[in-house]
Amino acid sequence: MEELFLPVLSHFQNGNFWTASGGRMQCRVDPGEEALTAQVWEGPWNQGDSIMEETRDFPLTDGGLEELRAWLLAWTAEMNARPPRTLAENLQRRDAVRAQRAEAAPAE
Repeated sequence: MEELFLPVLSHFQNGNFWTASGGRMQCRVDPGEEALTAQVWEGPWNQGDSIMEETRDFPLTDGGLEELRAWLLAWTAEMNARPPRTLAENLQRRDAVRAQRAEAAPAE
């Protein structure tokens, strides 16, 4: 099985989030009381400028960390197998996300 670094369970039990990437796969993991909430998106942009591919919860346990690892490895393989996008395509996707966010923002 491919390697993927994940912090130890106590990292999350102490309230710390974690971000990582694997090629084009980007992720963020946030701890809750009993679960880890993970989000994945395709790079190259940051979370705020990207389309979330999936958000999923995992138990805040050693077993949950292993489920998270397998899920992230599957997403890494899927995203990195996709045909590469041009810079123009990436900019267009980012700008569309920004426009959607601006439309959803309350008027000041």
